[in-house]
Amino acid sequence: MGAPVARRATKPVHSGRMTGWTCVTATRPTRAEISRSAMSHNFRAIQDLVGPGVSVLAVVKADAYGHGMLEAARVFAGAGAAWLGVALPEEGVGLRESGIDRPILCLGGFWDGQEGLVVEHRLTAAVSRLDQLERLQSEARRQGVETAVHLKIDTGMGRLGLERSEVDRAISILGRCPDVRCDGLMTHLASSDVPELADFTNAQIDAFESEAARFERAGIVVSWRHLASSAGLHAYSRARGNLVRPGALLYGLKGDILSAGRADLPSIDVRPAMRFVSRVEHLKTVAAGTPLGYGCTFRTTRESRIATIPAGYADGIRRVLSNQGAVGVRGSFAPIVGRVSMDLTIVDVTGISGVELGDEVVIVGPGGPSAEEVAAAAGSISYEVTCAVSARVPRTFVD
Repeated sequence: MGAPVARRATKPVHSGRMTGWTCVTATRPTRAEISRSAMSHNFRAIQDLVGPGVSVLAVVKADAYGHGMLEAARVFAGAGAAWLGVALPEEGVGLRESGIDRPILCLGGFWDGQEGLVVEHRLTAAVSRLDQLERLQSEARRQGVETAVHLKIDTGMGRLGLERSEVDRAISILGRCPDVRCDGLMTHLASSDVPELADFTNAQIDAFESEAARFERAGIVVSWRHLASSAGLHAYSRARGNLVRPGALLYGLKGDILSAGRADLPSIDVRPAMRFVSRVEHLKTVAAGTPLGYGCTFRTTRESRIATIPAGYADGIRRVLSNQGAVGVRGSFAPIVGRVSMDLTIVDVTGISGVELGDEVVIVGPGGPSAEEVAAAAGSISYEVTCAVSARVPRTFVD
């Protein structure tokens, strides 16, 4: 593992999260450094890969995978994103109220009663149920405006989307909804990151194209056709349509989504956008046989130098990493020893020369374990690692 990467921080800015937390100087040192330049670079790498004929919808749901929704939205809009993708209408409303004017797609649709929010704030809903079309028509008529939708077709994911048998009814209902414009067709690929399931993925793509042809025959011309998120846009060029929906790749999370063993696939240079860091708060030397942490789950086998850092599972260090995770200290890995506590974590720095109070500790990111390495230790995926960094951890945006 290389030495920690030095970055010049800008003046602290609002966290970009929809929680009201801000980055102030008089706080404990646990923070998440988010690189705007890495996010911009990753966007350009994706756009270069898919080519000029395909637009990019930048997914910023779930607080931009933990990176700060508002600031990420600003970065991607500035880089040329045609759309922004959120999960919930509430997320879209937050962006609108913060001045974001880019088209916003609510990927998870909307809950009954939220159609007013969707129409009022010019959000585009991914519609998975026929009754939602009628709800939106009623609301658009009440507000005296037109609203757009992207119809989602379930081709094999099994979560949301119209059944293929419902497509004819959807076409018929759209004909009775003059204030609802079908602006796009979409589906979700279930296993585009699993090479062994390529036949399944190709069958999904074929099914989508078949249903899209039915809309064309009915005279419904849509502006956008999209199937692929990060893994799909990389592994299946024919799934790109004219719009792709990257999420993880925008934040440099790629190790557990890009198809392994596919030598035929193009490389894509994306960089991690987050460094989750803290500092050494306490140091002590303990004798061999000393128990550490709750439950005495770890005992030293030698005289050991032990460091405590002011971050725990309430901040996003997964408790499952107790006695098996590691952090970066002075360019080396320091194992987590004992149970991860709510606010504190203990690490063994015996083999690392010169550790002092105040030394930087890299929990995730350059200078420490990658999100993919943390995920492997926790039996999870890299998205969960960054999403788990909690709201009480300030986001500091750097260039």
